[in-house]
Amino acid sequence: MKLFTTFLLTCSVLVAGIFDFETISSEFNQTITNEENSKIVYRGSFYASNKAKALWIYTSPIEKKIYFNQNQVVIIEPELEQAIITNLQNTPNLTEILKAAKKTTDNTYETTYDDIKYTIHTKNEKIDKILYSDKLENSVKIELFNQTINTFLDNALFKPTIPREFDILTQ
Repeated sequence: MKLFTTFLLTCSVLVAGIFDFETISSEFNQTITNEENSKIVYRGSFYASNKAKALWIYTSPIEKKIYFNQNQVVIIEPELEQAIITNLQNTPNLTEILKAAKKTTDNTYETTYDDIKYTIHTKNEKIDKILYSDKLENSVKIELFNQTINTFLDNALFKPTIPREFDILTQ
């Protein structure tokens, strides 16, 4: 659940972004460091639309897909042969987060959502990295690379397909 919360909050900021885009896609490295300075690095790619849709595909150290669509999140975990479906309450309006981010320096923006302060660094007019501490006091750094903006993303990409043999858990 801790990892899920981290991804949820991060995705909210990424989908909203700092720039006025219709779509964004990128590869990412997400480093989570706990209070004991123990680190775990997740790798993968994500796709997002300004229409409150996103897909995170984790490839390492575990495989997982997380679909965000309006007020619902679907997490598909192949290793566990399960899917978790969660209805979200009070999901931030992604456009509002975009508008709320304030420029603090030439390449740095800040915004706060749900008492969490996000620092967003840009490079060459793209999001370079996002830093924040989650509610469990983990330090989170997401680095983006091979980013593309405003390329065509088929809506079918954002529709989860749950294999028949998977257990489905609803929360």
